[in-house]
Amino acid sequence: MTFSTGNPFVDPVPESVLLPESPLSGVLVQITFPEILSIADKYFIGNFQEKIRNKFPHNLLDHNLTLKSLHEAQNLSKTPNWRFYDESRYWRVSLTTKFLAIETRRYSGRANLVQQVSELVEALSATVKPDLLTRIGVRYVDQVYGEKLDNLANIVRPEVIGVGSSALSEHVERATSEFFAQTDSGSLVARWGFMPPGQTHNPELMPSVGIPSWYLDTDVFQTFDQVVNFESFDFEKNTTRLASRAYSFFRWVVNDDFLRLYGGQP
Repeated sequence: MTFSTGNPFVDPVPESVLLPESPLSGVLVQITFPEILSIADKYFIGNFQEKIRNKFPHNLLDHNLTLKSLHEAQNLSKTPNWRFYDESRYWRVSLTTKFLAIETRRYSGRANLVQQVSELVEALSATVKPDLLTRIGVRYVDQVYGEKLDNLANIVRPEVIGVGSSALSEHVERATSEFFAQTDSGSLVARWGFMPPGQTHNPELMPSVGIPSWYLDTDVFQTFDQVVNFESFDFEKNTTRLASRAYSFFRWVVNDDFLRLYGGQP
């Protein structure tokens, strides 16, 4: 039950351990920029689609709904969200007037994720041409359930499990926690908790399961108050740094027994 004694926010990132039975339910990279209204026009983004169509041949127009006023529930604004899927439907690209995102439920490692981001940014820069960057974030969601959940107290750091590791655990159906921290790579928001059968804290990144589960949601990001030029920003380097710091926190939360339980060889 030995856990890392290092500092997950600033210490060197541990060497990656391949988990053949990965607990990851979803991974997301989001890049935001000042609003470009022309993205709402399908003819405007046609060239972007052509750039990525060989990898993401399927597309769908969705809408993000925003409540303009708390006092007028019917006063909703609809923002177009262009969705592009790969052949397997395990990878999805989203493009709105304010952000580009890529998410997957079949994660195959940091290098592949960074490569996908680099190619999408190149396509966006060549067609949509954003001028500025306002935020970049990398988010990982892990989900534990079934027999592995029964062993949670032995494989996950007690202070992260919280009340679920106490004598009251058999009575706990739902419990959630969150904290915010600063790292050498950016800000980190971590959320974790227990979910009852059929519920999820984020349906986009963590599908609900029909049995109780525990999740760890790690979001590492950079926001920019000063002007950051989109073209000159090193997306490959910074995506790698953010993803690496998220992994460092994950390795602080779990021990080697957790890794072995998911097929790893630490």
